Amino acid sequence: MIVINKLSRDDVWMENSLKLTKSVEDYLEVMYNLEKEKGAIKVKDIALKMNVKPPSVVEALKKLAERDIVSYEPYTNIRLNEKGVEIAEDVIHKHIILKNFLNILGVDIKTANEDACSMAHVLDGSTIKKLKKFAEFTEIWPNADDFLDSFHYYDKYGKLPP
Repeated sequence: MIVINKLSRDDVWMENSLKLTKSVEDYLEVMYNLEKEKGAIKVKDIALKMNVKPPSVVEALKKLAERDIVSYEPYTNIRLNEKGVEIAEDVIHKHIILKNFLNILGVDIKTANEDACSMAHVLDGSTIKKLKKFAEFTEIWPNADDFLDSFHYYDKYGKLPP
């Protein structure tokens, strides 16, 4: 059995017997956001957001429907099933954790967002959990500001601060 790690809402890492590619996760994330933004998911909107042709979207939707991740009938609105919503929310949550971690390191917002999107698909769940814990630690540890200021100085000048 092939497994992926995913993040549940209570930050407990679990295993799922569904193997997903980066492309599939991207489709689910786009569909989730479209449903939140527009209230409906349409092939043309997915194609536009993902910069692909509508026939490519239709092929992906057929495969996702076979796996019971989406409900799809040609020429109607698309709906994420419970499994699809759960996966999309997990990917988005990982993305947020990674983006926040990269921001702590001083990565600019645009780059952090792009890198987090890529990283969310390839990093193991336990790695993302550790990065989240580190970010939380920097928020609650009394000397974290000094530590981060020292790191940023080192990053900028290549030496320890005076």
